[in-house]
Amino acid sequence: MGVSVGIFGQLTQARTPITSLQDSNGLFTTQKSQSASPSAGVLGTFHQQFTRWLGYNVNVGYTRFTENYSYGTAYIPSAPPSTASSSSFTRGSIGTNVVETTVAIVAQGPRSRHFTTFAQFGGGGLFFVPFTHSDAYNRQVRPTMVFGVGMNYRLTDHFGIRAEYRGLFYKSPDFAPTLNSVPVTRLFTVTNQPVFGLTYTFGGRQPMRMARLGK
Repeated sequence: MGVSVGIFGQLTQARTPITSLQDSNGLFTTQKSQSASPSAGVLGTFHQQFTRWLGYNVNVGYTRFTENYSYGTAYIPSAPPSTASSSSFTRGSIGTNVVETTVAIVAQGPRSRHFTTFAQFGGGGLFFVPFTHSDAYNRQVRPTMVFGVGMNYRLTDHFGIRAEYRGLFYKSPDFAPTLNSVPVTRLFTVTNQPVFGLTYTFGGRQPMRMARLGK
């Protein structure tokens, strides 16, 4: 059983789906986009083992970034044109605080005297609280799936360092707008989080020795 506290970088993939519709009069194209500015955050984790190889994590994290949205359309008439070509484009941004609460099953991998490796998979929620346009956009919760791999390096019986990759899969927030000043969208996206932190293990190495003797 132990806890860890770390810092992470938040990198969210941009999504730009394009749809086109061709008819006898011409081609109509629509493009949406959703992305998030890179940011840094903090992550706290409580970890406990069921067995030597299986356990769970409870994760709580915080970061702050800007969601960027755009929406564009274009119409190209067929030849000879029956109507004139046209296009439009709008974009906007919403700054938001994000709090993560997730729970994940953890499988321990290969280990040595100082190194342990692990993989995790679970789910939870992301809480989006806008700090810009707060009068027009509401707080919103998005269910999320969490997955990742990592390793621990033991410095002493109690202290160590942790490096891990975490991925969050969820649908981007639209903040339930009351005004249409920002062309918000709801697209599935993946947030990548490389994490580096410190760990503290309760009881040191003694539980591991007891587990070996009990086999």
